[in-house]
Amino acid sequence: MGDALEIVTMDRHDEGLIEGLVVRRSSPRKPAFRGRHSHDFHQITLFLSSPGHVEWHFGEGRAYSGRPAVGDMVVTPAFVPTLVRWDNPFEAVSVWLSTGLLDRVAERSGLNAARLRPAAMRRDIFAGEVARKLAHEAELGGGPSLLTESLGTALVVHLLQEYSGHDPVRPPGVAGLPEDQLRRVTDHIESHLDGDLSLARLAALAGLSPYHFARRFRAATTTPPHQYVIRRRVERARQLLLAGSDIAQAAASVGFSSQSHLHCHVRRLLGVTPGELARRAEGPPR
Repeated sequence: MGDALEIVTMDRHDEGLIEGLVVRRSSPRKPAFRGRHSHDFHQITLFLSSPGHVEWHFGEGRAYSGRPAVGDMVVTPAFVPTLVRWDNPFEAVSVWLSTGLLDRVAERSGLNAARLRPAAMRRDIFAGEVARKLAHEAELGGGPSLLTESLGTALVVHLLQEYSGHDPVRPPGVAGLPEDQLRRVTDHIESHLDGDLSLARLAALAGLSPYHFARRFRAATTTPPHQYVIRRRVERARQLLLAGSDIAQAAASVGFSSQSHLHCHVRRLLGVTPGELARRAEGPPR
C-alpha cells in the first residue's frame, strides 16, 4: 500500500454504544500489509483467533513483532502513524474510543488525560473481558444503556491508569532482534513446543549469548523468552483442548511437565481452567 499516511475518522454511528465509543468485529481473510495510517480515535483490538506472525511499527521507532495468542490485545493510540503486517486470517473485536471520551472520563476521575502509549501482544484480562462484553451488547442492539456506559467508562479509566506515560516493559537503549533472526526463533518455538526451548537453545539459534539474546528478544517482542514460550504453549494447549484432546495429552503435547503445571498457566493467562476448556469442546449437556 506504500507509505502514504491514511487518516480514518470516527464517523460511524451504527455500531456506537455510547457517545465516543464504537465496537466492531473484524475478520481479515488473508495475510496482508497495511501501510502507515493513523486514526483520530484510540483503538483497542482483542484477538479472537491467532493472526500468526505480526509486525507493528508505531510512530518513528517503537516496534513489536511476534505471534499474538487468542486473548492478546493491542492498544493503538490516536494520531500515531502505524504500520502492520500479519500472516494468517483472524477474527478480532475492536473498540474505538474518541479522544473526547477519554478527556471527559479523565476530568471526572481526576486522572491525567495524556496520550496513551502503544502496546502489542499484551495479556490484559480486564480490558479483554470488557471488550467482549461490549461486543456482545452491540450485537444485541437496543442502543446505549447504563451497562454499556459503565463498561465504557471502566475501560477508559483502566487504559488511563495502565497505558499512559512511558513504556515500562521495553529495556531502554536495547536493539531488538533482526526480523530474520526473530522469525527463525519464533518458527522454531512453534514447531517444537513439546521439546527443548531453553534460553540456551533459543540463543544458539540466534547466534547470541543467552544474556544478549534475552535482552534483544524482549526488546523485539516486549516479552522475556521464557514467558513467550509459556504463552505459546498455553495457546496451543487451548486449541488442543477445544478440539477434544484430554488434559494429560494436551499437557504432554506442549511440553508441560504435568497437568497441574498446565492448569497453573492456563488459569493465569486465560482466566479459565483446562477442564473448562475441555467441557466447551464437549458442548452443552443434553
